[in-house]
Amino acid sequence: MPRFLVAVLAVAGGMLCFSMMAGLVGTLLAACGGLAASMLCARFLFGWQHARYSDAVFQQIPDALGLMVRAIRAGLPLAEALRGVGREISSPTREEFARVAGEMAIGRPVEEALAGLASRTGVKEYAFLAVTLGLQSQTGGSLAETLDNLADLVRKRVAMAKRARALAAEANMQAGLLVVLPFVAALAMSVIQPFYFETFTQDPTGRTMAGVGLFMMFLGLLTIRWLIRQAGKG
Repeated sequence: MPRFLVAVLAVAGGMLCFSMMAGLVGTLLAACGGLAASMLCARFLFGWQHARYSDAVFQQIPDALGLMVRAIRAGLPLAEALRGVGREISSPTREEFARVAGEMAIGRPVEEALAGLASRTGVKEYAFLAVTLGLQSQTGGSLAETLDNLADLVRKRVAMAKRARALAAEANMQAGLLVVLPFVAALAMSVIQPFYFETFTQDPTGRTMAGVGLFMMFLGLLTIRWLIRQAGKG
């Protein structure tokens, strides 16, 4: 997503929050709330993009390690194996390994280049790879066998992550139901007893309570999603 589009969506979210809060808490507090909403919206969008990018890189780790193992068993040096991954694998890992190969070409050690890759993408498996290659260069041994063992471990982690994602999808569906149910109850109350619902739309105190309730509901949804994400990382 382009940065310009992120900025536009963040400003739109802030203006929407300001228009909703202006009649409830006053112009000054509404402006502060709109600014905070814009910042949160931009942070959410950038975080969402980075999470998608990191997940795409994470899903391609077994293929990247497999290409490295096959290249090394064919007799190619490690630097050429990394360049081969940068040529043959699909995006976004292609660009990352091309950058790693470029850094190695100007003299940066392979473990530092891979540590930078882990830092950029947030994929700690590449940090494991950097440590593995650093230790192997000091202790010796079969590099292909070492990478093959690491690739097998990473495949198991990827399979476990897919299972965790399936469980997280179920939890997200339950969280969505919790959010929808109050609106269904409000709609039913507006049909059965319109007097109670009009309290939240016509009375100033009722509008304030409705605004606070919507904010708390949004905050609770963010908390649930954060807890699900943290459980998936664990």
